[in-house]
Amino acid sequence: MRHRTGRPLAAAGFATLVLMAAPVAQAASPTSEGRAEWRGWLSDSADGLRDGAERAIILGGALLYQNRHTVAGLTLGCLAGGAVGATGAVAAGAATGGAALPATGPAAALGCALGAAAGGAMGRPLDQPME
Repeated sequence: MRHRTGRPLAAAGFATLVLMAAPVAQAASPTSEGRAEWRGWLSDSADGLRDGAERAIILGGALLYQNRHTVAGLTLGCLAGGAVGATGAVAAGAATGGAALPATGPAAALGCALGAAAGGAMGRPLDQPME
């Protein structure tokens, strides 16, 4: 089974390496007039993208910092609820001789949703102490 997935993954990795190395090889080559214009345009576009990404990171970090307890509650609640849901479904599967095992995925998803709702509800008051 492993050899069936290994070759496509290796091919995808090699293709990614080639695509990532191509701009570096072009940057090292001698420039012509057409390439210089494209590099200037790409450089300007890359600067704009970098500035936008920096702003998004700063604003996202501030938003995350203001709601850190809610996010932590959502994450931990989802993990705990999913584990409880999956454990319950596996236990039911063991008791029924495997008939209930297909319910493991939906039970874990439901547990994750309920746990995240409960965890977020517990974390929200910690983020908004004055309300």
